[in-house]
Amino acid sequence: SQLARRLQVSQAPVRDALKRLSHEGLVTHVRHQGNFVAQYSDEEGQQAKVARVALEALSGRLTCGRLAPETRSTLEKVIDEMHGAVDDQDLPGFRELDFRFHRAVVEASGNTYLPRMWDIIEPSLRAMHLLGDPEFSGDWHQVADWHRGLLDVLDEGDPDAASALFEAHAAGTLLDGETPVG
Repeated sequence: SQLARRLQVSQAPVRDALKRLSHEGLVTHVRHQGNFVAQYSDEEGQQAKVARVALEALSGRLTCGRLAPETRSTLEKVIDEMHGAVDDQDLPGFRELDFRFHRAVVEASGNTYLPRMWDIIEPSLRAMHLLGDPEFSGDWHQVADWHRGLLDVLDEGDPDAASALFEAHAAGTLLDGETPVG
């Protein structure tokens, strides 16, 4: 009720927003005590990363060789916009583009369940900075270029290679001499 008064709205939209935030894992509801910003343990972060790695590897495998021209064009534009965000020193914008890129690949997989799974883990990935880590001190242009490599592998027709590259990217592991970043 305090939040509703502060925002000068009724309690219903605040209650609905808190329920959604709770469902997304960003708010924890404690009965008879209230709602609190969620806190994640290192173990939960590791679990979210494992889920992301598996989801991205499968998405890369399923999308490989079946990327529609309009989706490819959209992904190319996202990568170009990533470079623009780096030039503008707009890290929040870069992170949004990073999420947009990965979401588009998940959707392009053709599996109707994978975007739903992405919807479940995305809030945790955002909260725990497991995608587009703002503490990364390397070259963000290089990160955008890594996404171009991800896009290119989808056209090569080798689902195993696509799965491996998406898995390595999501895990932040080295592949072909690249420096890891989520």
